Amino acid sequence: MIPLWILVVVAIFAIIIAGVVLLSIYENKQLSVESYEICSEKIPQGFDGYRIVFLTDLHCREFGDKNEKLLEAIAQCKPDVVLIGGDMVVSRENSTEEVPLRLLKDLAKEYPVYYADGNHELRLARNEEIFGVRYKDYIHKMKEYDVQHMSNETIVLAADDGFISLTAFDLEKKFYHRFHVPQMTKEEIETAIGEHAGKVFQILLVHNPNYMEAYADFGSDLVLSGHFHGGMVRIPGLGGVISPQFQIFPKYDAGEFRKKNTTMIVSRGLGNHSIKLRVFNRPEISVITLKKQRSGHGD
Repeated sequence: MIPLWILVVVAIFAIIIAGVVLLSIYENKQLSVESYEICSEKIPQGFDGYRIVFLTDLHCREFGDKNEKLLEAIAQCKPDVVLIGGDMVVSRENSTEEVPLRLLKDLAKEYPVYYADGNHELRLARNEEIFGVRYKDYIHKMKEYDVQHMSNETIVLAADDGFISLTAFDLEKKFYHRFHVPQMTKEEIETAIGEHAGKVFQILLVHNPNYMEAYADFGSDLVLSGHFHGGMVRIPGLGGVISPQFQIFPKYDAGEFRKKNTTMIVSRGLGNHSIKLRVFNRPEISVITLKKQRSGHGD
């Protein structure tokens, strides 16, 4: 006969697991708008108050019918531009790009939309023997919707009295390996996307936040990343528990980080793919407002 204390322990453990599962199901359906303000003397007057909505890691997730809840939440943010940081798709043979394409089409009707790839898009691109021409079709479709896809390139966003630069940086496959985080150098970034824009305020879209030190050495003013899904389970006071590369309590899990003159914002993302777990970790819409900093004043 099983001792009573063992049965009690098993029952408590089962209740805890059930609670975590129910909380995760609930949290996966919620949306959280996280607001950030970036101040810099390099921001032109024409971009003072410029509002960016940053989306990442949708992984074909839907919030309401045809993502109507997500679209409504974005509309309430009143963005001047929508920037997308990748992994809106799922790189599986049985998956399709229908959900992200419909979202992109709806977004592009209302806002300028710029799209940079994550590891899932790049996996589609690099493995045509598995996925066929799904990546090419995806890019072609988004361009039809007037979404500007960016790959290792820089464009200029212009206002009446100035401009800022927007750069997309595609990481090589080695920078996404599990259990190992290789070093990245400024020179590797420059080889891919050229030198930093100098006195021009630069936004860098790069999916993986692990390489903050290299992004700061490169000289980006604002880095927008995702990839970590907030660490899946977030423990108050400690942060996210695990990254997709199986780092325990990753340093750059979610939120705002600063190094040198670089600020990096890491979104918790909107969806998930393999392990659909979110605890104290609601899906995130990031809203970043640029502010012109007057000379001689701090943040």
